Amino acid sequence: MKYKMSVHAKIDEPLELRKEIMECAVISTDAINSESNLKELSKQKKKLMTQLKNNLTDLKKSVKQFERLLPAIPQEEKMRAKREELRILMQQEMAEEMGGQIKPVGQIKKELDRIKGRDPKILRKKVANLSEREDLRRNLDDIRGRLAKLKNLFPDK
Repeated sequence: MKYKMSVHAKIDEPLELRKEIMECAVISTDAINSESNLKELSKQKKKLMTQLKNNLTDLKKSVKQFERLLPAIPQEEKMRAKREELRILMQQEMAEEMGGQIKPVGQIKKELDRIKGRDPKILRKKVANLSEREDLRRNLDDIRGRLAKLKNLFPDK
């Protein structure tokens, strides 16, 4: 006959051990509950995603059906609309590149004439006079520079 031996151990603080076991049990049940909640949420997410996809396909079908029911636009109108849109887009792009408004050349010339307020021939004569004045000023500055050098060479006595 074999005897079963039982082993007994004395625990110094059994209340602390029980408390820790209970806390561990609470934490593990919370983990199990959160896992089941996550599984349920993932199932709901999948259902909602499939519903969303189905609704999007239905919406696309409805839009296509609605477009078919609309009256056809004549080809000329389509071309005019496209040309107008392209022209507007090109003007906007050019304005962005140049940093200002795009105006017709005739309008710009009129504005320039209004600003100048003079005949172009008279302006050319004034430009010629200005260049002559600049030449005279340069010559005068050159002469003044020479005089200053001479004064430095021969100081006053």
